[in-house]
Amino acid sequence: MSESDGASSHHHHHDPHSTPPPTLLLLKQVLVESLKIILRNPQTFISIFALTTLPLSLLLFSLSLSSHPIKSHVYHLESLARLAPTRFEARQVWKESRDDAVSLLRIKLFYFLPSYLLSLLASVAAVTAASAKSPSLRSSLAAARSSWTRPLATSICVYALLAAYALIPSTLAVIFASGTGPGLFIRVLGSGVEVYLMAVTGLGLVVSIVEERFGWDAIRVGSGLMAGKRLCGWVLSGLLVMVTAVISRKLEEVMDGQDLMERSSTGTMTRVVMGIEEKFGWVVLYGLVVLFGYVVTSVFYCECRKRHVIESNENENDSV
Repeated sequence: MSESDGASSHHHHHDPHSTPPPTLLLLKQVLVESLKIILRNPQTFISIFALTTLPLSLLLFSLSLSSHPIKSHVYHLESLARLAPTRFEARQVWKESRDDAVSLLRIKLFYFLPSYLLSLLASVAAVTAASAKSPSLRSSLAAARSSWTRPLATSICVYALLAAYALIPSTLAVIFASGTGPGLFIRVLGSGVEVYLMAVTGLGLVVSIVEERFGWDAIRVGSGLMAGKRLCGWVLSGLLVMVTAVISRKLEEVMDGQDLMERSSTGTMTRVVMGIEEKFGWVVLYGLVVLFGYVVTSVFYCECRKRHVIESNENENDSV
């Protein structure tokens, strides 16, 4: 977010030289200001929603519906393999399970590129619109064309970091599985740390969009900007994760009671179309939440950047 434009669009009710506002006050301030930005520019954000986050939501939901029967079949086969009376039967079942796992991987790869590109375009367009005094769809798309390489490089680092971290708590939980208490504690703690990493990397992505930084450098700057506001960033990230998780669960309910063994392409398409029709309101809501999340992160970046500038000026004055 451009510091000059973004900072001027926010209003503070406290002396900038006083102590930072309490976390709850800052949370309210960020959320309310994010909502105001969207309501002040409805045409721009509706256009961004229609072109990016709504198609992204449809893609993710279609992926879930397409892959769910195969995923369920893999779990079913794994259970059968463990209960197989002979090694020969177990090997046959494991072979079928591996074939299904490969099919599942192909489906995910098919959806990955369009989902990734839409997510990247949505983040750049939404952050740019949230930064400008008079945002428009044209200016947001122009910014996406001119600066897409920086968020692309940063997003690759984000995926790598989160993927690498995801292995740690799951591995530790397996090691301590003999004790339910330690295993549960590790999973809860791991989820909390993952939410914090998502807050830092989200801020780093905004940095890469609005500043001349990218990759690990942008993530490092984002982490530095969160100094003094890490709890607020963690809570904001947690709220967004919680809301999207609830919506995802509602969308998955459309698959309950269906014939999970239906594997034909016609059956898959029918299931996807019927599922989207039945839960389209949740699909729309998911897209809106994703868009709002980008705006929230942009506003939070602005608050962190302003506080960072204020503290830098105070340090300069003290040194004079």
